[in-house]
Amino acid sequence: MNILWTDLILMLKRLSLMLVICIGLNQPVCASDHPVCCGQIVPNNDKSNRQNPLKPRSKIQELKGLQKYVDYLINTEIARHNLPGVAVSIVKDDKIVMLKGYGFADLNSQIKVDPNNTLFRIASITKTMTAIAIMQLAEQGKLALDTDINDYLSAFKIPNTFNDPITIRALLSHRAGFEQADAGNLFVQNPLEILSTEQYLATHMPQRIWPPGHLVSYSNYGFALLGYLVELQSGMNLATYMDKAIFSPLGMGYTTLREPIKNIIASTSMQSVLENHLATGYFRNSKGQNIAKAFELAGHIAGAGAASSTAHDMALYMRALMSNNNRLVNRETHEQMKQRLYNDRSLATGITHGMFNDTFKGYQQHHHSGETLTFSSNMVMFPELQLGVFISTNAVEPQSQLVLFLATAIVNKYYRHQLTPSPAEFKAEKQTQTHSYSQFLSEKITQRHLEDYTGTYLTTRRSYTQLEKLSALNGPTSISINKQGELVMTNSGHQLILKRLKENVFQGVSKAAPVFYFYHDDSGNIDRFSASMYAGDYERVSFLQSPLCFYLALALASLLSMSTLLLSAMRRFKSNTLSRAELLACCSAGMILTAVLGFIFMNVVLAVDDYDFLVNFPTIEVKLLLSLLMVIALTTLAKVSYLPVISRLSCLPLFYKIHYWLFTLGCLSFIYVFWIWNAIGFNYFT
Repeated sequence: MNILWTDLILMLKRLSLMLVICIGLNQPVCASDHPVCCGQIVPNNDKSNRQNPLKPRSKIQELKGLQKYVDYLINTEIARHNLPGVAVSIVKDDKIVMLKGYGFADLNSQIKVDPNNTLFRIASITKTMTAIAIMQLAEQGKLALDTDINDYLSAFKIPNTFNDPITIRALLSHRAGFEQADAGNLFVQNPLEILSTEQYLATHMPQRIWPPGHLVSYSNYGFALLGYLVELQSGMNLATYMDKAIFSPLGMGYTTLREPIKNIIASTSMQSVLENHLATGYFRNSKGQNIAKAFELAGHIAGAGAASSTAHDMALYMRALMSNNNRLVNRETHEQMKQRLYNDRSLATGITHGMFNDTFKGYQQHHHSGETLTFSSNMVMFPELQLGVFISTNAVEPQSQLVLFLATAIVNKYYRHQLTPSPAEFKAEKQTQTHSYSQFLSEKITQRHLEDYTGTYLTTRRSYTQLEKLSALNGPTSISINKQGELVMTNSGHQLILKRLKENVFQGVSKAAPVFYFYHDDSGNIDRFSASMYAGDYERVSFLQSPLCFYLALALASLLSMSTLLLSAMRRFKSNTLSRAELLACCSAGMILTAVLGFIFMNVVLAVDDYDFLVNFPTIEVKLLLSLLMVIALTTLAKVSYLPVISRLSCLPLFYKIHYWLFTLGCLSFIYVFWIWNAIGFNYFT
């Protein structure tokens, strides 16, 4: 009976939560009668380096009941997903209207989050600061957006893989054409293993896969390179430059790119007054438990994600970014930084100078999120509303979308939807940059058949030449046509019906659905699409390159391996002997089954606890599996050489001979797919 009552109470709580969230997400105007209540602002002890917190307006009718609404959303998520701590700041009309901490900065010591001086890792939001530093140096004539970056480099050079050079414009917009190849080297645990930015960039340079400007592929390496350019042209390390040129002018005394490293160069070591206020980062295991982890060192890619900050300082930062006079760059540069660097997808998410740009409910929004293995943050600004929202938590919870939905939930609750042009009013986008990849947008083409868009697509934010290409197996997007004749996009089990807006431009049939741009190759065939997803474009792949082919080859090889062992056991029982070819087949079958089980086991480990796996990639388990794959490749070649011998064995029934041939072909397909996905080779053992 007690269990029944407990279940009923839990069900009622969930129903009430769904009701409140639905009201918040769908109500276009303010429906709360409660006045704004701001979180308590704690006086700052470091008055010399920091401005006093701004006092919010006593009453802002437009955001009436804001804190109560935000409190409910955050406290609900903390309770539901066991989040350790959260910090929030909200800016409206140049004022901080909410500044509050929730939960704990350190669970063991029961230190509560203080929005004024608890430092959270803001990770990739650092990129927005690096972009400002770049534009400051551009104002001074020390950098030019369309100059070959090799002109600034001397210690190493970027290979001239393509005719067009990589420029700062391409780096700022994640269009340099680099593959992603940072598994195992993005974060460092041991301070003794830290490389300088110059060493890191030269040692871990990813391959250039596409010409600059061709497509979007989010790149940490690219922004680390931009940070390095700032160091070269300013004559300071990046942390010092940020202090002097950005943080100090804005009064952001509790923001730094320095990290808590002892016995290292003083200029890169975090001040003790800041280190004492660092929030502890927690990794979430499969049981939802918070496991405290050491500080993730990222100084070697400082420009891409090394910053730590407080909710208060981020409020000052957002206020400056939304101001016409932000004290960082001149007015002309400030206006320039609001514009997209490439204008070939105006209806979908684009990139300004280090910031992502799109619309929500008809309002322009500029945003950037940031995530490490133990922290998650998001910064969203709506310039037309003069509204900015920052949120950070010292854990990463895949099931909780708190950091992503808070800003849009606030806009949903307090603001009406602005009218936007109908599809018939869309005008062809004009080529605004010399490197824009928009050959179809201004052309009138006969409307394509929906079948032209179907197929399997993989994100361009993946490795093409390294072992980590395997990670793309888990994220394919398929496009097909349903029974109703509609174009359907499927990803991770979620389906989205697409409606055509105009030639090669589609939008999902749902509220606030993304817009998808499809592009064609030189032959006129659709080969990729971009979307309101900023991690990268999606590239069409053939069946042989698809995850489906990979898993089918594994299944086929596994079934043939099991049947080989079974048939060999039967042969051994009847004839009491096996030929060398049959023994070799048994060994190969055993190794294939071991490799498949090992592959499945590693995926299970990743689902349960992937922290050490990701930080120390490739782990010893991965290397053992790769060694096994190479042995399987050698035995497969040996089996191929035995094919003529098997065919001539008079004592072997025809059925066994056919099966041996099939099993050999299965082994070849097994080796082929692992070769395609970069899992066979000797370059992973260095």
